[in-house]
Amino acid sequence: MRQTSALYQKLLQDPGSRKEVRVIINGVTYGEDRIVSLATKANLFPSDTMGVGGAIAKEIDLSLVESGAIPPMAEVVPAYRLVLGEVSSEWVQKGVFFIDTRSADALTGVLTIHGYDAMLKAEQVWEPDQSLVFPMTMERASAEIARLMGVSIDPRTVFQPSYLVDYPANAYTLRDVLRYIAAAYAGNWIITDTGQLRLVTFAELPPESSFLITGYGSAITFGGVRILV
Repeated sequence: MRQTSALYQKLLQDPGSRKEVRVIINGVTYGEDRIVSLATKANLFPSDTMGVGGAIAKEIDLSLVESGAIPPMAEVVPAYRLVLGEVSSEWVQKGVFFIDTRSADALTGVLTIHGYDAMLKAEQVWEPDQSLVFPMTMERASAEIARLMGVSIDPRTVFQPSYLVDYPANAYTLRDVLRYIAAAYAGNWIITDTGQLRLVTFAELPPESSFLITGYGSAITFGGVRILV
């Protein structure tokens, strides 16, 4: 579970506090004065199937005014903090995403963005380096896949040393192998809020996620606009 400050916990218990949101895109911060709408979603364990053996990509939908120049595939990092009057907590990051599509409204100037997290970087055929030896442990395979994706393994992920992966023939992608590993552990892979690759088993649903209830997080509002984080 993510650690938060004593101030955050105090504000969380105060019914008068609210959530303030922001996004950082390519190093530029966009606050509530420029965010029209913001939603992130994922489904770690879909409530209709409770399926395992997945590598789940989170998505973001974002609309901005006065967005300025934003490069293609820019990194988008949403976050929120609790606010009560002049007092505010630390910012809590809620994912790392990359822009996939965008469209601008010529009349209003609103830029609408849709993006995905780093899980889509696993949609590449795995052609292992010749220095790698197979079969290899699932832990070693996961570390190599994470490296190729440009991420790291969340330290909460637990592996069994006897679980092995064979050479990925037949044009298997990194994501295919992740799914195979996830099935072996009765779990699913996700990219965490801080951008790490984590295997979550059905028995250890993290209390911070509430995936079974809302898909990803709880609904909040600012300025009358519904926000999913």
